[in-house]
Amino acid sequence: MSGNATLGRPALEGMRQPPHFSNVVVSEGGKLAHISGQMGTDGGRLAGEGDLAAQFAQTFANLRKILDGLGATPDDVVRQRIFVVDLEPAHRDIVVAAMNDFYGEGKPASTLIGCQGLIIPGALVEIDLTAAIDG
Repeated sequence: MSGNATLGRPALEGMRQPPHFSNVVVSEGGKLAHISGQMGTDGGRLAGEGDLAAQFAQTFANLRKILDGLGATPDDVVRQRIFVVDLEPAHRDIVVAAMNDFYGEGKPASTLIGCQGLIIPGALVEIDLTAAIDG
């Protein structure tokens, strides 16, 4: 990102530094864009019915289009919330791989939430973001 927004991802003493998200992201200057939850749909059709990895890939592709439209990149994301239907420990590898494929070095603060279902039948994942953009 160029312009007036800067991001910091401080390492906090006594806190584990996970490889796929940041414990805290501090933004200064610029504006914040709050991006509504996106799902793994393409042209109104659900991608990869029953396939969590395929739905993550399409969801992140949709989010990348939105970021592109804002002149931002995944490195500009300061916060994400991920909702996964019927989340279980076995899903962790899929979630981490999808996040690592999408984000560069600058990982956002992140919350992973298991839920009973989403508004689109068959949807398994929804992600909302907050990004620091130029302003």
